[in-house]
Amino acid sequence: MLSLTFYVYIAAIVAYIVREVWRAKTIRWIAFGIFASGFILNTIVVLNRWAEANHAPMSDKYESFVFFAWSIALVYLIFELVTIFIVKVHESRIGIIGALQGVLAAWMICSALGIDNSIKELPPALQSNWLVTHVICYFLSYSALSMSFSAAIVHLIRKAFVSDKPKEADAGSHIKKDYSFDKLAYIAVSIGFPFLTIGLITGSIWAKGAWGTYWGWDPKEIWSLISWLVYLTYMHLPLMLPKTSIKKSFRPILLSIILLIAFPIVLFTFMGLHKLPSSADSDHIYAE
Repeated sequence: MLSLTFYVYIAAIVAYIVREVWRAKTIRWIAFGIFASGFILNTIVVLNRWAEANHAPMSDKYESFVFFAWSIALVYLIFELVTIFIVKVHESRIGIIGALQGVLAAWMICSALGIDNSIKELPPALQSNWLVTHVICYFLSYSALSMSFSAAIVHLIRKAFVSDKPKEADAGSHIKKDYSFDKLAYIAVSIGFPFLTIGLITGSIWAKGAWGTYWGWDPKEIWSLISWLVYLTYMHLPLMLPKTSIKKSFRPILLSIILLIAFPIVLFTFMGLHKLPSSADSDHIYAE
């Protein structure tokens, strides 16, 4: 089932790329349907693991990769439905965002396929009601922030290779203009940052119950704080930049560059922290 989920996500990537090229409404629904099928398969894997393990499937690397892929697909599909039925931007060039989110979801599933998936007993620190709240908040934030990362990539590519000169709309057309990808990135961070904040707060409360302190300067805690501070800076920069001498035309580029730095920090916090020498003493590396 997990392998099938991976191949469906790969098919979704191809479908979204085709949609980006041809921009036909039918292809949009085909791409959406394939991605939704991957999400349904991913959901079955998550629920099956939950039933087999008898605990929320978020406790080790295998479960985290699978659940992260699920949350990426969930957040993107909600975004797609909002653009169709609420914002009603039926022809906007956001297909490439779907392709990039599909790449990230497929990467997580591929990572899960390559590691031990045996069910292990939960360590004492994870036997807490805070597990579901804390982890879900973080994964929802990571998924929304991944959308901002994808939008930043597209924005910089469009700036480099596509003219900003607006095209005249056809007479009588009610279709809105394409998304401004820098604004889309900011909206995604505006959604993800509150969840990131809640995840940080609930993690501190959980740490107090598990280890007797709200904050112990553990490597995981430090890098989580770094991630939070980077996105906090990004959120406030649009208010600060008009007071600087930085050219107005360069400000969206600067913000996009920050996002290109910020999300890799999130990924490192999530899946690369164990490579640090100091991680050997970390209380958070129980799930390797």
